[in-house]
Amino acid sequence: MRTVRLASMRMRSEVLGLGVTMLVVSAVLLVATEAVTAGTAVLVSVVVAAATIFVTPHLFWLRADADGITLVKRLVPRRYAWADVHGLAMEFADDAEGDGRHLTLRLRLTEPKGRFWGPLIGKVYVTGDDTPSGVPPRAMAELFAVFGERGLPVEAREFANEVLRVRGLPLLPPLTPWVVPPEGPPAPEKAYADAPGIEEEEREVEALRVRARARKRYQREYLLRSAALADRRCLRDGGERGLGGALAAGVDLVDNDQIGVEGDPRPYARRQYWVWRTFGS
Repeated sequence: MRTVRLASMRMRSEVLGLGVTMLVVSAVLLVATEAVTAGTAVLVSVVVAAATIFVTPHLFWLRADADGITLVKRLVPRRYAWADVHGLAMEFADDAEGDGRHLTLRLRLTEPKGRFWGPLIGKVYVTGDDTPSGVPPRAMAELFAVFGERGLPVEAREFANEVLRVRGLPLLPPLTPWVVPPEGPPAPEKAYADAPGIEEEEREVEALRVRARARKRYQREYLLRSAALADRRCLRDGGERGLGGALAAGVDLVDNDQIGVEGDPRPYARRQYWVWRTFGS
């Protein structure tokens, strides 16, 4: 059994913010009730804030064993069987104050890839280039190692492997290669048989791009439909520029899906688009 502690995976600003909140609330309550003098109220509030800052990170931890993951937040445990865990979602974003970047880590509990994941399990600071900031927390490296051992997909593999390398742990295993179905990938005529017209799809994909920026759950659908749209344009117009755009969009989809595809990614994109149109996933 491997135990991963998340105490070091809470952003300082979050912990300090909670400590300041507790300081203000306790001071106001003590003064309002006139239970103690103003000086004593301030002293008690400082002690409460300091205790909050110290204790808060230790109320978050993760335990992984052969059967699943137990996530404890504020001493409340939640159990997730490995069969329900589909990977580790990683999202890079600017801090609220706009003076830095951070990485949010979540369990992904839903399929298909790209829809909303699951519970928050940690936040850490990163550089402006979305690389590890300083020496990465040991807990984060242990977390990546657990998912690597289970063969579960981890987004931002380059980031995860750099963390593992710095901490001296084995790198993530190679991506699972895409297994071409026995009948082969669908021909474009089949893959796009009931697709909207190209002009209509262009408008829908552009609207989806805007939604994907605000809500990560739309990202996979956006990448899938963008790859299919670029492929259809290439088939219609030809040319090196069209081919380059189709290949690039296909690679973006492959990277998002954490799958190994050798050579031309368009057959994979056609297969995934056909599955999406046929089964809605």
